Amino acid sequence: METNRIFNLLKPVQPPPTFWDKTYDWILGKARIVILVTELLIVFAFVAKVIVDTQARAKDEQITSLKNELGFYSAQREPLFRDVQKRDSAYQRLWTNGTSYTEVLNEIYSYVQNPGVQLTVNAEKNRVSILGYDDLSSVQSLETQLKASPTFTSVFVDTLSLEQKEILQSTGQYVLVATLSEYKREPLK
Repeated sequence: METNRIFNLLKPVQPPPTFWDKTYDWILGKARIVILVTELLIVFAFVAKVIVDTQARAKDEQITSLKNELGFYSAQREPLFRDVQKRDSAYQRLWTNGTSYTEVLNEIYSYVQNPGVQLTVNAEKNRVSILGYDDLSSVQSLETQLKASPTFTSVFVDTLSLEQKEILQSTGQYVLVATLSEYKREPLK
């Protein structure tokens, strides 16, 4: 049984394509790519929406947490902070308007010859009172050095009390008063 094979090299004769034939060919060709791209865009949009919603939920939780923390600080800590601010401004005002006695005291103690002497220094505004019990020559030396210092404008012995045995020992109790020249602190930085 032999079959004859026929080779037909001519195009088959077909009627011209209709609108539906052209639509079908377009769907099988180019539309397939458009549909695939559209589906991929929808999937990406869905994933992006899930990520944004998750981040928004996390931000909402963070906002709630920060509101609670702010409520805690405003209710319990804010009065303490306000009090510290008031104290700080009061301290700065006192510091700026006050005088500094540290250098004055250091200078006075540098003039004292006997480190074991009983000495009380009282500083009030621009007046310094030195109450002590020491040898009279040391008192005279202290008075001379204070008068020579540019820190003091006026220095004098206000009180000098001597008892009989103190006269023999040349010691006594004294009050030495000195007036300060303007001595202001440097402003805080």
